[in-house]
Amino acid sequence: MNQEQKVSPSPRRKPETSKIEQGTSSAQAIRNIAPRRSFLGLMIGLMTASIAGVMGVLFAGFSLFPAFKKLSVERDWTDVAPVDDIPDGEPVKRAVVISQDGGWGRFNTQQLVWIVKNGDHLVVYSAICPHLGCTINATDSGFICPCHGSAWARDGRKLGGPTPRGMDTLEHRVKDGLLQVRYRFFRQGVPDKHVIA
Repeated sequence: MNQEQKVSPSPRRKPETSKIEQGTSSAQAIRNIAPRRSFLGLMIGLMTASIAGVMGVLFAGFSLFPAFKKLSVERDWTDVAPVDDIPDGEPVKRAVVISQDGGWGRFNTQQLVWIVKNGDHLVVYSAICPHLGCTINATDSGFICPCHGSAWARDGRKLGGPTPRGMDTLEHRVKDGLLQVRYRFFRQGVPDKHVIA
């Protein structure tokens, strides 16, 4: 009789992959990474373009806005007081609320004015000293700057001190019995009156 030999099954070995197959799997891995990289690049590009677009729109808006802004002549006029409430012959100090354009919009500030009424004649002066910008005070005979001693007559003429000119007059009008002022800022320290804002 034939003796049968029992052959035990050998443990299965993983088939060895050839170098070509290994190269193929690396290529597949690279192909799997490539879409992720291109997606990331696309997202970075979109974010960069979005930021540049927003910055461009903001820059254009701030650059071109003054050209498209509608100017209203009426908004420059500010109500001060009823003319009948202003006493005759003595200076009256009043606060005027003005609206100014700033870098990010409009804002309100308060400025002082001096009003001198003689009968039907009204004169409105800025309370800012033309020398260095201190607030002018009234005296019995006129006006004085407490900072450096400049003095003016009731009609705004320069009497003395370091001020380079008389008091700055402001454009005004009476509308429906109400005194209105067009407030302006003037350059300080120069002999002529130059509007700066």
